[in-house]
Amino acid sequence: MELQLLHETPNLAVFYDPANQWLFVDWHGDLSLTLVQDNCVAVAQCLLDVRYARILNSNVGVTGMAPNVPAWLAREFLPYLRLVGVQQVAWVYSPNLRVKCYTDAALHGPDAPSVHVFDDLESAVGWLRTVHRLPTVSMGPLGSSMAA
Repeated sequence: MELQLLHETPNLAVFYDPANQWLFVDWHGDLSLTLVQDNCVAVAQCLLDVRYARILNSNVGVTGMAPNVPAWLAREFLPYLRLVGVQQVAWVYSPNLRVKCYTDAALHGPDAPSVHVFDDLESAVGWLRTVHRLPTVSMGPLGSSMAA
């Protein structure tokens, strides 16, 4: 898998996977709310630069998470993903049980894109390869809708 690095911090690496045409977001370490918010801004910038319909999000390297992160993700960030055209997210759990519970809490928001959770990266990749990009609808002249 030949990945193109788009952004990197001590807690996050964001790659474009040209073979699969998706964004790969790889989190690591102990995540505070401020760290998550700052890093989500970087992910958002990648999504503004290029519209990705699918995201592979890995929490395999996450060792801890602040308890206020899930509510912020559900309320602020996951709805944003949907607004910028993300249709499917394959989310790989952290092996840390507490982080896994926090992840479940974050993903129950009504305004998130389609998110499927997995215990391992291989299963997530397999699922994400089987889902196809849905046509997007944009507004044409005078409010008429046009399939993109």
